[in-house]
Amino acid sequence: MTLHSDQKGKEQDWSTESSEAVQSRLKQLRPSFTFEELWELHKQSAGKSRSSAARGSMTLRKKGMILGYAVILCAILLTGIGLYSPSVGAALQKVFFIDLFYKNVRGGMDSGLYQIEKQNLGTATDVSVTDQDIRLTVAEVFYDGIQFVVNYQVDYLKKQKIKEEDVAVYYKYKFKDAHPAMIGTHAFTITGDHTFIGTTVFNTEPLPENARLHITIRRIGTTDGKWDVTVPVSLDKSKPLTKIVRPQIAGAYEDKKFIVDQITFTPVGTQVVIKTDHTESLYYFLEDDLETRFDDAGGMGGNGEVRNNFSPLSEINPKPAYVTLLVKDSTSVQSNTLHQREEYADYHGPGSLPVTLKGARGGTITITDVQFLEDSTVVYYEASDAANQKPFLILEDSSGKGFVSAPNAVRLSRDSFAYKLQYPKLPSDRFTFQLIVNEYSQEPKEPVKIKIPIDWE
Repeated sequence: MTLHSDQKGKEQDWSTESSEAVQSRLKQLRPSFTFEELWELHKQSAGKSRSSAARGSMTLRKKGMILGYAVILCAILLTGIGLYSPSVGAALQKVFFIDLFYKNVRGGMDSGLYQIEKQNLGTATDVSVTDQDIRLTVAEVFYDGIQFVVNYQVDYLKKQKIKEEDVAVYYKYKFKDAHPAMIGTHAFTITGDHTFIGTTVFNTEPLPENARLHITIRRIGTTDGKWDVTVPVSLDKSKPLTKIVRPQIAGAYEDKKFIVDQITFTPVGTQVVIKTDHTESLYYFLEDDLETRFDDAGGMGGNGEVRNNFSPLSEINPKPAYVTLLVKDSTSVQSNTLHQREEYADYHGPGSLPVTLKGARGGTITITDVQFLEDSTVVYYEASDAANQKPFLILEDSSGKGFVSAPNAVRLSRDSFAYKLQYPKLPSDRFTFQLIVNEYSQEPKEPVKIKIPIDWE
């Protein structure tokens, strides 16, 4: 993933956001390091030798925070509607944008976006705009009140063969009569000698009905031009499949009070709205009634309100009787109390499995199967308990290159913590499992748990 700025190389101007408080919060959410930098630090910490009994340790944050930061790192990239072009739009309907997005974004994404194509939730636009012999076509737009997804294609009409430097879109955006805070990520895929596609995913504050997003695009790749477009916003497809719960449940973590104001369940994501004066110190997790942990999908906040986004409800438990909000205080865990233990197991073929690795708090992760597909590698495992259901499991090839999963783990059973993880296609069918386990010299305090009943009638 690449952070794209305006033509002067400056970061996107956030001055049009809804409040100074929101802007302050967003700046605090943005980390000072990249996922790649964390990955390099991890490799240095792990060391080259595996013969020693001491495998090394790190003081990095746990996987969820590392990968969550990778999502937050990227500024928002959007494209939209210009001139009508039915022949191009018809061809784009055959492109699996979301699948290619997951293959190119590096970790930290839940699998909810697949529901857009599975349930036909996107709105086809079938329109394009051309300038400087470059055509930008918006194939589809999705909006569910929580996030936007925009799928688009760029065609170089006269270039013999595009290079990596040609695969970028530079933009500015604004809504008419609305100034929501927005934060997200994107990924590009070269699909031909003259063509690349892109998918943009980003969280947003609620928008008024019939809102229209105007995007100014004055550069694609290394070419200056004008590809200004406008994207209509519609809840027509997602609203009938959306469930909104307003618990209005008050709670407190020690002396820090909060109110669970609203939970929105859409086919693609889940959002929890918290009212609190402690937007910077409290953080939240969400579980269903089978203890399935929702994946963190970022968030934003300010003015006494926090919006936390999570993955959608699981396919094996689409209507839980209740969900549980777990509340922790980020200041209660000192960085010097966290260390990371590493467990290894070599894979030489089906005879290597099952293999059990030591997990957190005396638990285990048993890897039961590996499938080598045409364009990906799928790993199946079963955790001994809820604490180990989402392990940080890396596949490392003989050269020492590590591969992380994208999207995140998908639960397969209601009766056990059986999951599958999807990885990129590996260069060899021989590799090493590397499990990174968080350990604390002083165990953090238990979270406050808020049980929230859900009436699906």
